[in-house]
Amino acid sequence: MSQPNIIFILADDLGYGDLGAYGQKLIQTPHLDRMAAEGMRFTRHYSGGPVCGPSRACLMTGQHQGNGYIKGNPSQGNDVPLRPEDTILTEVLKEVGYETACIGKWGLGKAGSSGYPTHKGFDYFYGYDSHRVAHDYYPESLWRNEKLVKTPEGAYSHDLFTQEALDWVKRDWDRPFFLYLAYTTPHNPYNPPDNEPYSDMDWPEAYRNYAAMITRMDRDIGRLLDLLQELKIDEQTLVILTSDHGPGSEYKREIADMVRFFGSSGPYRGMKRDVYDGGIHVPLLVRWPGTIRSGVTDHISAFQDFMPTLAEIVGGAVPGNVDGISMVPTLLNLPGQGRHTWLYWEFISMGQIRKSRQSLLDVRTGWKAVRSGSKGKLELYQLEEDQAEADNLADVYPEITIRMERRLNEIRGHSDLWPLPELGELPLE
Repeated sequence: MSQPNIIFILADDLGYGDLGAYGQKLIQTPHLDRMAAEGMRFTRHYSGGPVCGPSRACLMTGQHQGNGYIKGNPSQGNDVPLRPEDTILTEVLKEVGYETACIGKWGLGKAGSSGYPTHKGFDYFYGYDSHRVAHDYYPESLWRNEKLVKTPEGAYSHDLFTQEALDWVKRDWDRPFFLYLAYTTPHNPYNPPDNEPYSDMDWPEAYRNYAAMITRMDRDIGRLLDLLQELKIDEQTLVILTSDHGPGSEYKREIADMVRFFGSSGPYRGMKRDVYDGGIHVPLLVRWPGTIRSGVTDHISAFQDFMPTLAEIVGGAVPGNVDGISMVPTLLNLPGQGRHTWLYWEFISMGQIRKSRQSLLDVRTGWKAVRSGSKGKLELYQLEEDQAEADNLADVYPEITIRMERRLNEIRGHSDLWPLPELGELPLE
């Protein structure tokens, strides 16, 4: 298997149900639906966490939230960077000869820190270095490698990232490339340059804008796929599309109402910041014409699996502390697909949001535990029969509840930066 080019597209706050290929009826996503039809669609894929920071750290390091260094989002804008000892996916790819670029939102180390993209294996970086600044879609400047550069007046950052990605791919490469295209859409604020093709819809303006942001992203991913064909590198390029967690929520009723209106969480309970499946169950599309067959898989996978998967594909060395399992057998229709035993997620209170929770999935049996804080009463759900997590069976199956709680107490490593509160619900500051 020759080393392919790799384009990894990460959406921000895109829900499982926001794409037509996953059941969306109101928002148009024709290019991603085509990608789903031409590639492999995963129906049981999980993000690394219910918020941006730990989810992206899991993606890059291959470690789940219990073992990973970055367990939560930064508080009050103070981003915690990846450390020099945290080996990430890009560094593995660099070791086997890849040219690498990060375009879009980073969030794992500000400029000058040990976690900045060009300090972690990226040859090129253009975008936002941190979470907070990425909330401005019309920035006056963005980082290009180690320098802040002016942006055109009134430019929409998503459009800048798309053009940057297209230009970067057009270069005459003499070796395989890895493009990490980390879009900020459809994260709020919902203020795109226009809300076509939904301008005439009888919806609240935020709904029209949200839908337009997703369709705009879909359009631009279509441009990227078309470019691969124009350059005649389509069959040499592996393209991956997923989302960092469930659809957006600031625990505001108007956003929650919009998520329900569009069915953005699909059939699952909750949304961003929840450790119920609505906050962590995300779309995953993988396309590599001529190598990966088209189809649908219910293989249970998570963000930590990308490190060993891509390392196996390119012939790279997997760090010894990785929690992921390669998905190559599933992707190439081969026997011997390994399976997780446990998957773990958590959300730690931040700022005014006081709702700390943990969750644990026993992949072999379908039992899932959810707990508020480290001392809260365990909730127990059987996902194979109750994907909406509506029927708490903790009192019905006390032995299973005890077993799940014991494992939940063991799986999380100590963290001085993100101590787990005893209480799940605290008064607002």
